[in-house]
Amino acid sequence: MLPMNLQRCYIFAARTMFVLFVAVCGLQTTVYAQRLTCSRDTITVSPGCIPVYFFQGGADGGDPVGGVTLGANGALYGTTNGGGVNEGTVYELTPPAKSDGIWGYRLLHSFGSVAGDGINPQGPLVIDKNGAIYGMTTGSSGTVYQLTPPASPGGTWGFSTLHTFTCGSDGCQPWWAGVVLGKNGVLYGTTAYGGSSLNGGYGWGTVFELAPPADPGGAWTESVLYSFKGGSDGAYPQASLLYTNGVLYGTAYTGGIAACGSAGTEGCGVVFELKPKAGGKWKESVLHTFTGGNDGGLSSAALIVKNGVLYGTTSQEDSYYDNNGDCNWGCGTVFELAPPASAGGAWTETVLYHFQPAATPPGYSYDGSAPVGGVVFGPNGALYGTTAYGGPFASGTIFELAPPASPGGAWAESVLYEIEFDSATGGYYGFPTSPFAGLTVGKHGELFGTETGDAGMVFELKP
Repeated sequence: MLPMNLQRCYIFAARTMFVLFVAVCGLQTTVYAQRLTCSRDTITVSPGCIPVYFFQGGADGGDPVGGVTLGANGALYGTTNGGGVNEGTVYELTPPAKSDGIWGYRLLHSFGSVAGDGINPQGPLVIDKNGAIYGMTTGSSGTVYQLTPPASPGGTWGFSTLHTFTCGSDGCQPWWAGVVLGKNGVLYGTTAYGGSSLNGGYGWGTVFELAPPADPGGAWTESVLYSFKGGSDGAYPQASLLYTNGVLYGTAYTGGIAACGSAGTEGCGVVFELKPKAGGKWKESVLHTFTGGNDGGLSSAALIVKNGVLYGTTSQEDSYYDNNGDCNWGCGTVFELAPPASAGGAWTETVLYHFQPAATPPGYSYDGSAPVGGVVFGPNGALYGTTAYGGPFASGTIFELAPPASPGGAWAESVLYEIEFDSATGGYYGFPTSPFAGLTVGKHGELFGTETGDAGMVFELKP
């Protein structure tokens, strides 16, 4: 969170008739970054940085820990961890007819308003070809839910709970994860706990499948594809899965080696693969075990794939958080994992960038720390992402990682946005503030994201 003396600007929207608290954009590079100017009563939107929506923390939701998902109609869909009837929300943001217009906000569901619907959604959403939305809640034992679009514009979205986890063999508490779509409408996901009686009865987490009913209105069927054992095969998977060519890829937050750079951890985590076998079984393989050294550790971000190569981040979040901002064993990494040249060979991990601590002022990383949200490819071949911490005031950053000019060269990191300090006024300005989710690429190369300062906001960055 920002210091309490953060100077806020106010925007008055005639459409909403209430005051919106807003953090505004600071300029760091010329890419995706033109100044957003702000006076006390008005806000001028620059071509480079556009505030999409500012949450109020009430009925409309608050604390958007998860990112946004782009719909076929250009609308954005996301969740808030709180607000609504105090248990979180699912929302829709529709783009304006004109570039300088106001995005339309619509509440699709308020958790706690339907018995058994779950609480505190934190992961991303996924949308099927019919426009139905799927997601998970984390609070209590956790649920998987579905929202179906209305038959006519302006109608009420239908809500259904597809599965409620029991914290037994079926899994428990899907932390930052959402579900992903496979063939024939099957959903795949992870839970951080459950799956077995190991770990003092809490289990080490699962990968599960949720199959749609054979007949409309029937029950969905949950099956656990793999229960983690802790140790070498990983533990506590917290991120969404990647489904590509019938294979599932993911990260486990801990597990792997016995210790990991900081006291109290249970391993640095792994990258794993699940391949289907005959008879409906799946085989788990560890593709890489993080060591907590130069290759990083503690990944809670989903993987992406390009040309068969996997890309992801490690956060080493515990190092930063438990040591008052000092990255004493690393601030996190962006990595790639290349498949073997021949079947059965080893995957090759390469760290594309190490986030760096800053010497002045002590305890803060100008460069960014804990890229917990993962990365996406922009239209120019660069990787873009967020860090939850770091920057001059430990409030997070948005970064770009540009590919090398020639194979084997170094990737170049640039911080695009971070909190700034105005020595003339003694105040702070800029954003982001604790962006825990990654970014989403729009149809024209724009980037959409969320940040959690005050009640939170959704923003757009244009190239």
